[in-house]
Amino acid sequence: MPTASAIHRQWNFNLPIVSLATNRNGDWIAAGMGDGSLRLLPANDEAEQPKEMVLHNGVSLSLQPDADGHTFLSGGDDGKVFIIDPKLEAPTLLTEHKNKWVDHVASSVDGYRAYSVGKNVYLLDTEGEDKTGPRQTPSSVGGLTFSPNGKRLAASHYNGVSTWWTNSKESIPTVLTWKGSHLGVIWHPDGKILLTSLQENALHGWRLSDNNEMRMQGYAAKIHSMSFTAKGKYLATSGADQVICWPFFGGGPWGKTPLTLGGNDTRLVTRVAAHPKDELVAAGYDDGMIIMAPLDGRMEVLIHPPVSEKGAAVTGLVWNAAGDCLFAALENGYLILFTIDSVRKAVVHV
Repeated sequence: MPTASAIHRQWNFNLPIVSLATNRNGDWIAAGMGDGSLRLLPANDEAEQPKEMVLHNGVSLSLQPDADGHTFLSGGDDGKVFIIDPKLEAPTLLTEHKNKWVDHVASSVDGYRAYSVGKNVYLLDTEGEDKTGPRQTPSSVGGLTFSPNGKRLAASHYNGVSTWWTNSKESIPTVLTWKGSHLGVIWHPDGKILLTSLQENALHGWRLSDNNEMRMQGYAAKIHSMSFTAKGKYLATSGADQVICWPFFGGGPWGKTPLTLGGNDTRLVTRVAAHPKDELVAAGYDDGMIIMAPLDGRMEVLIHPPVSEKGAAVTGLVWNAAGDCLFAALENGYLILFTIDSVRKAVVHV
């Protein structure tokens, strides 16, 4: 495994890393491993030996920040949903569905949690209770997320997205329809636009005020990673040989050409992570290459070179809250920490 001088620190876990997440406070990161365990680290440049935590009897299918800011939420193929406190030795079991898979988990800023099992979506209030029972979707849930203000829950599925008001006693959803299999789902930071990635290598979106739709096509692969820039000006996406950034200013992306960053026809972007404060996007590729790309026309910066060995795709990419530390997970078991200072000392332009 070659190293690059832009690396501040790295760890080799000798296990595939399948997911990477930061908590809402942005001061801890969690890496989900192929054996169902976690590795936990403070999200700063002093991070040393990661803490190991036994979690699922299988694998974490969805690892997300929890509602309280400090903890994480994980759902697994063992049917369990765990709350993970980085300062404790063991996770807390929130709920369990025996012989089922918990495919997706999500939490809101005001304390709600949700998870999906097949076609059923469960919404837990701030007391951890589901007072209305499961909300059903037409097919298995492809993605699950709360709106930025926490007032609405969205679940993608075949032929569209179902949304619910979290404070409603009714479990009947408002359905946004579009033919095809909808996977990942994301809200614009202002909560006025909802977008999904499709099985058909495309994006679809709805402006909720009038249901005006948008379609973004031309991707080479499925879009597994989407990230809005700090002020919601751009949506950065994976799934192509470049980072595709759709403009959400000046009336939105309707009829506009996306901004493209970091082009190379020999590799595909697998993960994107917009900087929490600046107009900057980090992107990881299927061969382990990682770049930082400003959105103001300046040249992209190579911070990790391609890896010759197979199975080194970037599987996770997250910033800490301060925006001075970037953590990257590789499929082959390497967790890498870059800092703004370490990158500045080793600037190599693509």
